[in-house]
Parts: sequence; C-alpha cells; structure tokens
Amino acid sequence: MNRTNLIIFTLLILLGALGLAIYFQSRPVTEQMPLDVQQISPQEPIKNPIVHYPVPGLIVEPATPPVEQNEATAQTVSLKLPESLPPIQESDQIIQEAIQSLRNGKTIVKLLYMENFIQRFVATIDNLPEKRLPRAHLPIKAPGGKFLVAGTPEAPQTSSRNDKRYSAYLSLLESVNHDLANNIYAYFYPLFQTAYEQLGYKNAYFNDRLVYVIEHLLETPNPPDPIQLAQPAVFYTYADPSLEQLSSGQKILLRLGQEQRSRTLIILDIYRQKLTNIHP
Repeated sequence: MNRTNLIIFTLLILLGALGLAIYFQSRPVTEQMPLDVQQISPQEPIKNPIVHYPVPGLIVEPATPPVEQNEATAQTVSLKLPESLPPIQESDQIIQEAIQSLRNGKTIVKLLYMENFIQRFVATIDNLPEKRLPRAHLPIKAPGGKFLVAGTPEAPQTSSRNDKRYSAYLSLLESVNHDLANNIYAYFYPLFQTAYEQLGYKNAYFNDRLVYVIEHLLETPNPPDPIQLAQPAVFYTYADPSLEQLSSGQKILLRLGQEQRSRTLIILDIYRQKLTNIHP
C-alpha cells in the first residue's frame, strides 16, 4: 500500500469512527435496545443509566400516600398500606386494595385483571408504541360488544354508536383523583421497576418509559368523525395510510370518537406533567 492509499485508508477509519460516535450519542435513550447482562463481560461493568425524569423509588421512601380532603376525594377511603412492599409475586392483593381506595375504585377493579396486575400493566405500557399489542397481557378487560361500522360496504367508516362502549371507561378515568393516583404509583414504583427489569431492561427506568409512552400517545392525530375505513380482507383498516401506520396504542385512541379522544388526551397530558415533576 503506497503512502497516498495509506493516508486515505486512515482517514476513512477516522471518519467511520467519528460517524459511529455521533450516531450513538444522538440516539434517544428510549430507542436503545435493553442491555443483556449475560453478554457483558466481567471486565465491562454496567454503566449507570441516564435518568430523564425523577424516579420515585430513588427520591422518596415508600410511605402512605396522603389523602387530600376535597370534593374530588370526599368519598375516598383512607389508604392503609404496609410500611414495606411485598415481593412482586405477592402484590396482587395490596395493589387491588390501593386501587379500591380511589374514587369509584371498586368499579375500576371490576374492569381490570388483578392477577399479576403490575406485570400486565408494565408489559402493556412497554408495547403500546409498537405495531402489535399482546392481548394476553392486557391489564384491562375489553368493552362489551363489537366495534360498529357505519357507512356503506364500499365506503365504510367509524360509527358514533361506539361511544357507548367506551363511555364507562372514560368516566371512571376522569373521576380518579390525579394526585392520589400519582401517589399510589410512587408508593408502588419499586414493584413497577422490578416488573420492567424482568422484561429484560436491566439498565433503564420504567418511569422514563412510561413518560415516553404517554408523550407518544399525545402525538396521536385527532381527526374529525367519522374516520374512513377500508376492508382489504377480513379486518377493517384505516383508509388513510398515515393513520394505518400508527402504533397499536395510537390506534386504540383512534377507536374513540373525536370528543372522547380529546378528553382522554387531556387526562394523559395531566399525568405526563405530574410524572415529569415528581419531587422528593
């Protein structure tokens, strides 16, 4: 190799290394694959994960969340939580009791699958930005009846009659006291983190993932009713390609009517603000 070729070869290596460095530094943490601890040699310890938002388990000791006595919590039962959390595999009963302490909590519990609830919740949150959502791990029971379609066979579209299927869920969501729900989440956070690590995320925080997913859902388009559909095979799809390519979580929001979707997005934004401003 002559001197000129050697210089060019060296420059190419340097440019390639610089390009890789810029690429990995610019990638959002939320898009990185979880680290596999078994693939890391003993000489290469796991680096401390980057924390984007305050992690409840790191800044507050588990304590009984306070119950504010105002109109929103006048009917709320006082929380009676133990001083220490049980193992995650024994947490179903205590998380059920905490949820029941919320306003209309007993009705909320009837809509949930309480067995392995924390594991189900974490797995579902993690998969909402993906194209497919594993139905077997959903923490909430599906609404009764079938999704109704209006229009004509040649030009199907969403039906306003579907609003009744989701109205009970949305009403309960709006009735929950946001501060109390946030306090319960902070109290149980170590168990949410454990469930997240069990999915393989040994070097990341579930709270960061939860905020990312909420922000992802807040980016859902809010088109006017009705939304045009297509039926290329057995199942309906969205006629608009930009809607059809959305994630599973965003498509769930599209099933709501525009008015219900707007109300849901407002609630999601409230929780996003609270999760990103947790204080010790």
